Amino acid sequence: MSIHLKQLLHKLRTLLLFVPRWFLHGSPLKSDEEIIFFPTGANHTSEGKWQVPIHAWIYDSEEHALSRELSRHVIREFLELADLTEEQDHSEVFKQRIKWFLVDSERNKRVGLRVGDKTVQSSRSEANGHITFTIDYQTTAKPGTWVKLPLTTPLGDSRTFEAEAQLIPEQGLSVISDIDDTIKISEVIDKKALIEHVFFKEYEATPGMPGFYTELEKKGAYFHYISASPWQLYPSLIAFVDAHYPKGSFSLRYFRVTDSSFIRFFRSSMDYKIATISTIIQRYPQHEFILIGDSGENDPEVYATIFKRYPQNVKKILIRKVKGSDTGPERKKQVFADVPDSKWDLYDTPLYLSLIHI
Repeated sequence: MSIHLKQLLHKLRTLLLFVPRWFLHGSPLKSDEEIIFFPTGANHTSEGKWQVPIHAWIYDSEEHALSRELSRHVIREFLELADLTEEQDHSEVFKQRIKWFLVDSERNKRVGLRVGDKTVQSSRSEANGHITFTIDYQTTAKPGTWVKLPLTTPLGDSRTFEAEAQLIPEQGLSVISDIDDTIKISEVIDKKALIEHVFFKEYEATPGMPGFYTELEKKGAYFHYISASPWQLYPSLIAFVDAHYPKGSFSLRYFRVTDSSFIRFFRSSMDYKIATISTIIQRYPQHEFILIGDSGENDPEVYATIFKRYPQNVKKILIRKVKGSDTGPERKKQVFADVPDSKWDLYDTPLYLSLIHI
C-alpha cells in the first residue's frame, strides 16, 4: 500500500470519529415523526420459515416545513388542469388527499421490529422516507393468516405501530389486480376527470367488482393490488379497499412532487407493472394467477407480456372494457396474438363476470 493511500485512510478514520453515530447507523423514530406500514405477502421457504417483506414510510407532518410550501406550489401547477374552485380547495376530501403529498419524508431512519423474543433492526430509510427489508419469521399460524409485528418505540414513546403481512402458502390461487378503472372508477384516459377522481371525489367501486372479488376470495384466492398511483394515495386507497374488497398486499409507485407531470406519471406504468408482477410471481412460483385489469391504458399489453414470461402460472387474464378506450379487433389481435383464447376475456358488464368459469 502506498504512503499516499495510507495517509488518506488515516484521515478518513480520523474524520469518522467526529461523525455522529446516528448518521452512520440511522437514527430512531422521534416523537414528532410518524410511520406507516404497508400490507405485504410473506412466502414460505424450503427451510420451513416464512420470509416477510417489510415496507414502511417514515414522515413528519409538522406545518412549519419549508419543503411543504415548495411542494404546494408544484402541486398547484398540475391541479390547474382541474380548474380548481375555491369550494374544492377547502373541501375535506381534498385536504385529506393532498396532505400526504406535503409531508416531509424522513431519510436515514432505522427502526426495530419485535419478532418473538428478539428485535430485528431495519435498513435505513431512503430520501423518500421509505424502508424496505426482509425478515425470517417462524410461527405455527395457519397459511392465510395475517400476522402482526410490533414496532419497538423509543423509551417514553407510548404509540403503537405494527407491520402486517399475510402468510401465503407455496401453492394456491392468487389475484393480481389493477386499481384505477378496474376496481375503482378513475377515468384515467381523461386528464381532468382523473384529477377530480384522485383529489376531489369520494372513491366509487366499479359495479360488480366487489361481489366478484368476494367470490374469488371464497375460492381461496390471495390478493395483490398494484397501481400506477403514488404511495401518497395509500391512506385513502386502503380505506376504500377495506370497505369494498378482500384484504391484500399493495404495490404503488414512488412519486416526487418535482416530477414534471402527474398525468404522465400515471400513464407511464408499463415497465413498473411488468417488473412488479414478475416479482410477485417469482415469489410464489407454484401459484396460479388471475390477472385483472382494464383497457384504459396498457394492462392488456402488460398482462400479455407476463403470460409470455410465465405461461404456466397465468390461469386467466380479465380486462374490463373502459369507455373511450381501444378494444377493437386490431388491438386484440396484436396484443393477444401469442395468448390462447381460453386464457383471456374482455368484459363490460358485472353479469358477464358471473358467467366466467375460473
